Amino acid sequence: MLKFHARLLGYIGLMPFIMLPFLMLWETVSYFEGISFFIQYSAIILSFLGGVLWFDGIHNNRTPLFLYLSMIPLLTAWLGVIWLPPLLSLIILAAAFIVLIVYEFTLSSLAIWYRSLRIRLTAITIGCHLMIIWLICSTN
Repeated sequence: MLKFHARLLGYIGLMPFIMLPFLMLWETVSYFEGISFFIQYSAIILSFLGGVLWFDGIHNNRTPLFLYLSMIPLLTAWLGVIWLPPLLSLIILAAAFIVLIVYEFTLSSLAIWYRSLRIRLTAITIGCHLMIIWLICSTN
């Protein structure tokens, strides 16, 4: 039953990623607000996933290095929101999602069903990042 709820919440969590590009295309959300909202949400989710790794590190008594590495998504997300121009921010955030899932598959002990879910969620997330990047590039 827990797997069902995790999957359900994971897919619900995709809604802002999926909706924002379309809201921008339909001009329901302004171009600048849509990009800003998307980057902020992406940073929040990336930070959350870093927290999952943090928990995995503590729960499975990993090395301190594992805990330090689990902080990288949070710091990457923060840089993407605070310091970087939007296009570069989106590229780095998308790349961070890819690096994170590779890291999860090689170094973590997360459950197989969770890894399977993460592949699907990450693929959709990256696709949405690419759509926003396309919107930025097509309007410049």
